[in-house]
Amino acid sequence: MSYSFSRRAFLASSAAGVSGALWPRSCGATESEVHLCPKSRPPARTLAALRLEELTSFAWDMRLTLSCLQGLSNRSEPRLYLLHDRYDELWLEWLHERGDIDAIEWLEVGHVFERFLPVVSRLYVTDPEVPASVNVATMLASVYDGLVATPNTLGLFKFAAKADAGNPAAGLDLRALHWKKDVDAYRWAFAQLGKSLSRQAICILDAHEVALRDYLVEFKIPILWISAPRDVAANPKASSDEELSFAREILMQWPPNIPCLGWPNSGNKEAGIGEDLGIDLTSECAKFNPCTAFDAYSPTVGNLSVHSGTTATLHQPVPPIKLEREKVYFSFIRSDGDGWNFQRHYYRKLFDDPHHGSVPIGWQLGSTAFDGQPDILDYYYRHARPGDCFVNALTGIGYIHEARYAQNYPPEQRAQIWKDYLRLSGIYLQRLDATVMCTYQEMSPDIVSSIAGVPGVRGLFSNYGRTDKTTLENLASEVGGVPVFRAVNRPPFILTYTPSARRDAEQFTVKEITSWTPRQRPAFLFVFLANWLTDMEMAENIARALGNEYMAVRPDQLVSLYQQSKGA
Repeated sequence: MSYSFSRRAFLASSAAGVSGALWPRSCGATESEVHLCPKSRPPARTLAALRLEELTSFAWDMRLTLSCLQGLSNRSEPRLYLLHDRYDELWLEWLHERGDIDAIEWLEVGHVFERFLPVVSRLYVTDPEVPASVNVATMLASVYDGLVATPNTLGLFKFAAKADAGNPAAGLDLRALHWKKDVDAYRWAFAQLGKSLSRQAICILDAHEVALRDYLVEFKIPILWISAPRDVAANPKASSDEELSFAREILMQWPPNIPCLGWPNSGNKEAGIGEDLGIDLTSECAKFNPCTAFDAYSPTVGNLSVHSGTTATLHQPVPPIKLEREKVYFSFIRSDGDGWNFQRHYYRKLFDDPHHGSVPIGWQLGSTAFDGQPDILDYYYRHARPGDCFVNALTGIGYIHEARYAQNYPPEQRAQIWKDYLRLSGIYLQRLDATVMCTYQEMSPDIVSSIAGVPGVRGLFSNYGRTDKTTLENLASEVGGVPVFRAVNRPPFILTYTPSARRDAEQFTVKEITSWTPRQRPAFLFVFLANWLTDMEMAENIARALGNEYMAVRPDQLVSLYQQSKGA
């Protein structure tokens, strides 16, 4: 039986040139000047803030308008911060505590429009019959400094929204274009706007998701969406095969080794082509994914037009450890921190848990968050316990399906794309002050060897849970002198919201670990903690239940202990 599984599947089962101008070799930039994700200017010393929970009538429509307006308002200087939920308020407080801002000015929605509407002079009205029109309107607003509105809120704004598709710069009511399919809307938008859109990033985003749009508008990031065949029942404008073909065409026109923001399915997993096919597609087109939209667990990221204007210097000390040869050493690694949405949301919940620090644990991080939300990374490094270890996640600069990366390119070009990808991964690994890298799935020996050769990598922790390729003999191995640890356990495949479900998950995991512990001592195990770890006490209980023969250590310490066992 195969135990490989989708990255967040346990939730569903329970319920153009090489790197373009981004690469320092081609533009003369130093490594310190390389930023794969767009960065804002530093925030204004006084930041205006609005609680979106206070919106009532047409709340979603107003959120859409405000998020796009935020992107335009923050281009010259981040001045507006929107609170989509309580986590945004926690990060706003952190901005103040860090000294990024001096004061917070709380505004009502009317005052926000009074202050920030002067940055726009035209209007783009969505068509409720064509979901893609939301993404098209967002792109139009980004290029022409316009305001996005729906027919529900159109009357609030005294700007032009004409019906002339030949002059979109003057404002446009997208209902007048009478698109028959969503893909027609995307074809029109890229034909009209393609040369004006950013080449530094691209995005796949469900039209219903709002929060990320401030960042997309600020930096004129192009937006796509790919429906699944089943989506036609809810959206007659969907055409999955055509959307997939068009998305592949656009992705191949954009440079390799750039981020594909957003997420390829809707948060409730009821729309979109899904994670597996979506990451296959972006990987084949040499784009990496820093998950920034609702993925059924953590909500869409907002306020990147503010967070990306911050900076941080990250450092993590490694406590020394000495080998005891009779022990079974194991390292917990908590997954999904490669997603900026997890860093903004669920990681904060776990870090603020009273049981945080009771057992050593590795935390996956997406390294390009160093560009997009360095202030948030800074929070975790400053609040780390001695047992916390930050590891680079899935794989290098972003989430990819390693074996498929750049497959759509000719062999020679693919080789150069990989070379640049690995070099960039080394730069960002250093920025995390990390020496451990996590990978997603089983790979050919040559790909594993190339990843192990990334500058700064001292250990690899492989696979998103135990796979059918895992054996007792290859749980701990070496590639080019770099230790490689495969995940020893599967996830429990249950939602762990109740006390009884958490206890069941703990017992399942203990059994997985003990039944897959090799006989030889010392032994070295990678214990994979996915989204079923909903509070830190669970890790503490698992470690306690394993008994005294087992010792929990940080992932970087596991690397050191393994090397000590080999006489290194």
